[in-house]
Amino acid sequence: MNYGGRRYGVGILGNCCTHGEFVAAALKAEPGAALVAGWEGDAARRPGLESAMGIELCASGQALIEDAAVEIVALACSPHEKAHWAEAAAAAGKHIFLNKPFAESLDSARTIERAVAAAGVQLVHDIGIHRANPMTAKLLDEVRRGMYGKPIGYFNAWSMTFSKDFALDEYWPERLASPGESGGGELTNMGCYAIDYMLALFGMPQRIQARKSSFWGLYSQAGVENFGQIIADYGDFYALLNSGKQTLGTLADMDVAGALQPRHWHNVIELQFEGHNITAMPFSDMLIRDGETIAAGNYLAGYDYRSAFRQLSDAIEGGPAPESDARIAAEGVEALMAAYRSALQDGAPVELPLEDGRNPLAP
Repeated sequence: MNYGGRRYGVGILGNCCTHGEFVAAALKAEPGAALVAGWEGDAARRPGLESAMGIELCASGQALIEDAAVEIVALACSPHEKAHWAEAAAAAGKHIFLNKPFAESLDSARTIERAVAAAGVQLVHDIGIHRANPMTAKLLDEVRRGMYGKPIGYFNAWSMTFSKDFALDEYWPERLASPGESGGGELTNMGCYAIDYMLALFGMPQRIQARKSSFWGLYSQAGVENFGQIIADYGDFYALLNSGKQTLGTLADMDVAGALQPRHWHNVIELQFEGHNITAMPFSDMLIRDGETIAAGNYLAGYDYRSAFRQLSDAIEGGPAPESDARIAAEGVEALMAAYRSALQDGAPVELPLEDGRNPLAP
């Protein structure tokens, strides 16, 4: 089918942890996106982005933003740079496709939220995995419509698994950067997906408790966590999130291509309601509802999945705001910062909302 809609010129700014390359691949599959510019300041990451986009990169990030052909700026830079570039893009009247993680601190997240509101531009938080999988996207729609009634419990285990010899420090050294740059370890990088989906399902909890651990030696040496747990108190039920990265002795040697295979992604979601029980394993195409296994094809028949880019372009054209906009994304960072505060206090409850916008890992 030929695409009859408008195409938007997109500039990809940044390639932190190769995320610019991931964004390029995703946007090439979007009929409404035309990749017209790119920039990355790190000489080690420039060739990868240039190859993924198939064009020569700009001389600077500001040059990309000022390029008249760029209508949407896709931010895939380091978390600690996102507020700066989001402000610059918004001030130039450019819409923003912001790849996760949203920001390294709540202060920065709030800066982005204010900049977007002041400029009147649209922003979508590109935070895939849960939102980008049609099964969990449809499940989210159903829960929001009240199809299953009152929730009484929630659990999500979400982790990437690796072989013992996986050279993460060579492939993705940014994951071991200081919290002042990265925001934190894998509660930031992986946990942001689980937090975002929980908030999409149920909204902000009343309080947060958390633990974090660094049992993978590379993370321990860097002083950041590779795994964590979050308990969110919603007043009449708890939501529990387990998220991070693990090495498994049962896995054969792997490179990046192997690590990015969904069979090595452990994502299990349990939703309990007063009158329903649901288990979803999206990367195994498995959904169990009230004891009945439902084939993914049958469950998704007729479902119209809207990608993050489509949500952004729809909003630009006067449609509904993206499901994960600047406000919702900032709430995710707030819940994450509350989790870090709790973990630093031996799991003590932290009340929401937060007044202090600093990252407690980077005082």
